[in-house]
Amino acid sequence: MNVATESYAPQGMDVAPDGSPVEVYARLPELGEGEIVASVLPASARVLELGCGAGRITRQLLRLGYRVTAVDESADMLAHVRDAETVLAQIEGLDLGRNFDAVLLASNLVNAEPPRRRAFLETCRRHADLVVVEGLPLAWSPADGETSFGGVLSRLHVVRVEGGVVHGEMEYEADGNTRRHAFAMHVFADEAELQAALSEAGLRLERRLDARWFVAVPGL
Repeated sequence: MNVATESYAPQGMDVAPDGSPVEVYARLPELGEGEIVASVLPASARVLELGCGAGRITRQLLRLGYRVTAVDESADMLAHVRDAETVLAQIEGLDLGRNFDAVLLASNLVNAEPPRRRAFLETCRRHADLVVVEGLPLAWSPADGETSFGGVLSRLHVVRVEGGVVHGEMEYEADGNTRRHAFAMHVFADEAELQAALSEAGLRLERRLDARWFVAVPGL
């Protein structure tokens, strides 16, 4: 989860501007995200990946033969990206002056607070007519829990749910370092609310790929 409100960085653990722990993101295992994205892309498509992090999905798309331009606001994150064009920039207001076959907006960025969400989606619309998005499931209701992935122990603590916004904290433990990453994410109650958010940026929901992934195209 990389929609942050506050963070606490221990010594020896690099942190992206949004509070995401770089080492943790570099260790995240691939979970078949590339195949999900590829299911709606033309062969050899030019893909603009917004908020690429340490390149987990970037690597998958490159292996599948896509040409990727990877954007992130963290130079430390981009240092982990190989064999793709990289752009160090914020998503908000980004205009590369060229179009792509598709834009990828993953990592629950669509669940940011409304002003940032709209800015993210407007950047998507500005660069392509096909947008592939990963977000939280509709009406997501989280519970405290603990998981282990890529050598990292992660603990989710939900502080409160208020006005459709989940406030909580992720705690990551790796190699003796502990990293706490507070977050606030807007959860869409239903498809109508999601469609309304997309409409603000001139997009509409074209189809769902699963509970988390969907495709958006220019609105009618």
